[in-house]
Amino acid sequence: MNIEDAIKYVVEEVEDPALEHPDLEDSFKSKVKRTKILVNRMKKIGDLNRYLKRFEIVPPAGDPKRELYDRLKGLNLKTYEDLYPEFVQKFANYIDDVTVLDDFVIGSEYTSWDISIFSRTYDTQSGIYLIGDEPNYQAIFVKATFAEGKYPNEWIESNNVLKYYMYSLKSVFKKEYKYNAAIINSVRTNTPIYVFQKDDTRLTLKGIYRYESDHSNPEDESRWFILHKVNTIDTKKLMTIEEFNNELGKKVDNSKRETREQRRNRLRNAEKIPGKSVVTLTQFKRNPDVIAEVLTRANGVCEKCRKPATFIRASDLSPYLEVHHKIPLAEGGEDTVANAVALCPNCHREFHHAAKVTTVVVGILINEGKILLESCANQKWKLPGGRLKTNDIPERALRRELKEAFGMRLKLGKFFGEGIYKDGSEIYRVMAYNIKNINEDFYNKELQFINLSRLTIVDFLPLQSPIVNQLLDRNTVGSLITGGKGRNHE
Repeated sequence: MNIEDAIKYVVEEVEDPALEHPDLEDSFKSKVKRTKILVNRMKKIGDLNRYLKRFEIVPPAGDPKRELYDRLKGLNLKTYEDLYPEFVQKFANYIDDVTVLDDFVIGSEYTSWDISIFSRTYDTQSGIYLIGDEPNYQAIFVKATFAEGKYPNEWIESNNVLKYYMYSLKSVFKKEYKYNAAIINSVRTNTPIYVFQKDDTRLTLKGIYRYESDHSNPEDESRWFILHKVNTIDTKKLMTIEEFNNELGKKVDNSKRETREQRRNRLRNAEKIPGKSVVTLTQFKRNPDVIAEVLTRANGVCEKCRKPATFIRASDLSPYLEVHHKIPLAEGGEDTVANAVALCPNCHREFHHAAKVTTVVVGILINEGKILLESCANQKWKLPGGRLKTNDIPERALRRELKEAFGMRLKLGKFFGEGIYKDGSEIYRVMAYNIKNINEDFYNKELQFINLSRLTIVDFLPLQSPIVNQLLDRNTVGSLITGGKGRNHE
């Protein structure tokens, strides 16, 4: 048996007969409807059993909870109290199957019903749920809304540091309220705080957070918490693959910001065999005919870069291409041939992870302590070069741009470096190559050799500032200047 069988049993035995009875008043039908909605939100038989257990004992006479029981009895209808012992007997082998804390996967989506059922409050309107018995709570669940109510919460640092308003009664904030006290005491009791971000009816579990501090606004006497996210990988909790990749990315970014000496010190003591994290991956049931048809259409050639597949598939010796949906299935895209393309692995990764950038390639030509620069409008200068075209190769693009603009024929040396420049919503990637040699008969009045020592006072286009800053690095410029007279250095 499964949860659908259990739900059907409750609905058919109690709820549908009550709702269909012509003599049952609307006020009582409304109560049955609310319970039916809740029953239909159950995901495990054990959770449904826990809810029905509240009907194990008939309320005493005069108790408001007994009104529905008496009315159903008066119409010879089965009550929840009648149903409960039968339910326990019928589903005895499944009533221990209940939702547990580890069923909540970081990065996955839930509903307010999921949270209220697990917390056993059955109240979808709460913002804070205390899981378990006071004072030793198993966890604290927090629903964070960012555009609703008088006190909208906000991310101080996206998905990492949360400003979350305390529980209040009629706009009165007190640390002593049990929900607020539980969060403040969570550090002492080591109680994890699960934060769910609410978007419409969806609740995304953003991760486990820790209480950092609380603050107040004397003008309106509001109070809020500052909650910091614990890196999900360190929690050893179940997570989505997207969450794992995001959290690993944060660790990598933190490592990049440190010095090489700090990294090397850790590497000397690091475990050589990595630990493991458990991740979940949700897959769509894709149509195999779509995949086969798109691969046949591509005939071994990437449909983006138009290059043959870079390697052969080991399983059947076919060219390795991956079928990608132009409008992702997760965003409502159709699983059709028209919505799919066959891509090489590099183009496929680009579709999923690449920022939308304009790539510019420039050349660095240094001769006898001087560097070749191109003059621009507004008395600014730049390293000569140009933009990459679609599916262009940087080295080929640089040769083409300099030949077309200045009649320059050249040999390239080593890749110098690259920099990223952002101008509003526009992102530029500037790639620089050392020029090894050029023809001597080129000439253009816009090009001039300028002493390297003047780089600090030359007004460059902002776009090229990341590369210029690298040139201005003392060690880099020094090595270029002292590399030898009359040479174009690599």
